[in-house]
Amino acid sequence: MYDLRQKRILFTGELNSLTRKQAQQLARSLGAIPVNNPAKTVDYLIVGNISKSFDQELTTKKLKYAQAHLIPLLNEHTFLTWCASRMTFLRDRIN
Repeated sequence: MYDLRQKRILFTGELNSLTRKQAQQLARSLGAIPVNNPAKTVDYLIVGNISKSFDQELTTKKLKYAQAHLIPLLNEHTFLTWCASRMTFLRDRIN
């Protein structure tokens, strides 16, 4: 399980379950640091669905940047699993 607390995360592609803004707000509320632009300081790239025309490569500028700079990639499911785990942890601390 990845721990995204205090990690700079960047989203690319379309998420199935949340808008980008919702995902960023959720991540921030659970302790991650969402950013909007690629940089060497990004810890993880969260990759959603990438759809392009038939003759275009299935990638994004953010994905290419992350691959070139060896930034780890996580999918939406892994991100949501971390979110659920953090919410459970925080709920249990309150009770």
